[in-house]
Amino acid sequence: MRVLVIGAGVIGSIYGWALAESGHHVVHFVRPRRAATLRGGLALDVYDRRKGHKRFFRGRYRLEAIEALSPTDAFELVIVPVKHYALFETLKEIVPRAGAADFLLLTQNWQGSAEIDRILPRGRYLFGDAKAGGTFSEGTLVAALYAIDLGPPEGEPEALARKAAALFVSAGIRTRLQSEMLQYLWIQYAITGGPWAALVQAGSLDAFLKEREAIVRAFEAGRECLDVVARRGVALASYAEARPFLTKSALLREFYVWMMRRMFRHNEYTKRCSAHAFGDPIEVQTFYKDLISTGRALGVSMPVMESFTEAMECTVT
Repeated sequence: MRVLVIGAGVIGSIYGWALAESGHHVVHFVRPRRAATLRGGLALDVYDRRKGHKRFFRGRYRLEAIEALSPTDAFELVIVPVKHYALFETLKEIVPRAGAADFLLLTQNWQGSAEIDRILPRGRYLFGDAKAGGTFSEGTLVAALYAIDLGPPEGEPEALARKAAALFVSAGIRTRLQSEMLQYLWIQYAITGGPWAALVQAGSLDAFLKEREAIVRAFEAGRECLDVVARRGVALASYAEARPFLTKSALLREFYVWMMRRMFRHNEYTKRCSAHAFGDPIEVQTFYKDLISTGRALGVSMPVMESFTEAMECTVT
């Protein structure tokens, strides 16, 4: 498949590399003068959880980069791995130049799809949730790759979702098709945004992991955020990832506290994917403000999340 990836950031480069290695024609659309810096390739240090692949890959991704885009380029799929608050502006720039290509929006979502629908017909796009992550360190992308979740904004997966799933499966990437993808993304938003605020208040990942109460508050904040999602009409019990935040069992809560510590300290995949935790204060604040403002609008009590307000206001100066 002929695939265009927007940018050469963390997520786009990880998936772009995996797809290119499996034989697909992958091209990265980058900002002016960026292509010249990528001519020698991108240094990678990837913890690869795909079956049948070497666990650690260290080498170069000889990516193809372009700085101009035309409908005649005939890409079949455009992968857009951008921050959700930058998605609309990115699509306004790319959609008119992408011809008949379909779009995979590899981003988070909290506000729904109405804004997207105004410039891109629903039949031409789906959402994705990356099970990959990392950060750039001294010129090397230190990352982890595992899986991806895909689905249309609403309803059951159809032809476009199945086509995209086949693309990622061909690269050995574990792929799940989700029904009601927007609801799935809202769950991810809640269980990320709540603990993220607790982490910011702690000041560092090390400080967060050392203090049991900080981890407990992270779970409590996640539960409050999930209450907001539930008020939107989402059945939380349908999502396994929500269960650690919803349990009323003291014994299970202690187990989850132990598991969180263990994962962030010893699990290579988790450590690499969380390395960017303080990398984008705008993203951190956007998550927090979205969750708090929606909770207030829907009348959801969020005392733990509210207690993080001062710390969150200090994340962007």
